[in-house]
This record gives sequence, structure tokens and C-alpha cells, in this order.
Amino acid sequence: MNRIILPAIVWMLLCGFNLPVEKDFLGQKAADIPVFNAKGDTFPFFSMLGEKSLIICPVYTKCKTYCGLISNGIHKAIKESGGLSKDFRVVSFSFDSTDTAEDLDFYNQLYRMDGVNWQTISASQEHIAQMMSSIGFEYEYDPNTKEFNHPSYLVVLTPSGRISRFIYGLEPSKKDIELAGIEAMSEKVRPGLFRGFYLRCFGYDPVLKTYKVDWRFIISTSAGLLIVSLVSSIFIKSFIVTKE
Repeated sequence: MNRIILPAIVWMLLCGFNLPVEKDFLGQKAADIPVFNAKGDTFPFFSMLGEKSLIICPVYTKCKTYCGLISNGIHKAIKESGGLSKDFRVVSFSFDSTDTAEDLDFYNQLYRMDGVNWQTISASQEHIAQMMSSIGFEYEYDPNTKEFNHPSYLVVLTPSGRISRFIYGLEPSKKDIELAGIEAMSEKVRPGLFRGFYLRCFGYDPVLKTYKVDWRFIISTSAGLLIVSLVSSIFIKSFIVTKE
């Protein structure tokens, strides 16, 4: 198991928060609520959807622990993948209703978000509760520490706003983000030959909650290509001999 995923799951169990029961959420739509961005503009959440998949990262801007780790992890994964405008976009969604547009702008700058393909948004307390409930995200304010207790995971939405995949851990891998993005985007746009084959070479493991290499597919495909290559070679040689 990934060295980051295990500590995250252990921490979530210890702090009393449950992982979402995926069968209750996969395929369901996230809440289409009014949200606002770092400029103070208000708009429907679903207006952010398009042909690409959208990855929600629940955070709050004043977090001193896990939010920074997961945001750093996303930034690293985005940098390693060479950008995110091709298959998916990311939105860091603050579940702290006291966050202002200025707070969101500070968070955008802190993690070098471009404000288009990755930005921070928030909403009113009522609408935040609707959104977090729709994606199975539990959180609780601790008046003693003046911080929120919360789990750390990403929620991948299809272009129509349906939940396609959950990505767990404090440092989401480039592979998991890329594959989940391509998989969700295929609801509306067929992936190209290369990306389609790349996606097919992996399968999602519901136990480890990550994508693993599908060796059965790779071996069977390789064997099939080898047979086709051998048959073609024999046919070509036979054709040359016949011609002579």
C-alpha cells in the first residue's frame, strides 16, 4: 500500500471520520450550489463543468496541517504530469464559511494556482454543508484548537457532475489523478488511442483504493500482438517465396 495512503487512512479512523461508502456516492451528482471565487464573483458550481473532468479538493485556507500537505501533493502531481488543462481541472473547495475572497486569493497564490484550471472557491455555510454532504465529506469545527477536523481525499466528477472516483491520501499520485481524470472525462469525450490504451493498462483496486497495473490485460494484449506479428511474418515470407 502506498506509504501516504496508509497513514491517511489510519488518521481518519483515529479521528472518528469514516471514508465515504462509495456505492452510495459513485454515479451520484454533486450539489449544484452558488459558489464564489477569489475575485468575489458568484456563480453556480456546475458552470465550472465542461468536457473535462473536475476534481474537488476539500480544504480550508487557514488549515495548518493536512490541507497544505494535500495541496502540495496536487501541485507536485500537476507539475509531474505537465499541466492539467488536457483532461481535468481542479477546484480547491473551502468548507470554512468564514473564508473571504481575499482568503481564497491568498490560497491561490500560495499554491501557484492559475485561477482557471485550478482555483479556490467557497460558499455560504448552508451551501457548503450541501456540497460536502453530496460528496460524503465529514468535517467538524473544534472550538478548542479553532481548527477543523477532517479527512483528506479528492472527489473526481464527470463532465455532467457525477462522482466518478475518490482519491485518498495526503499526497495523491500523478498516476491516480491522471487515470481518474481520463476515466471521468470519457463520459463525454472518447480518449484518444494512446490515452485509451494507457487507461486500459490499469485497473482500480477497491481495497487499496488506487490504480494498479492490469498485468492480465498487458500480457494477453502482448501475446495477441506477438501472434499477429508472427502470422504476418509467415504470410509475407510465403508471399515472397511464391513470387520467386
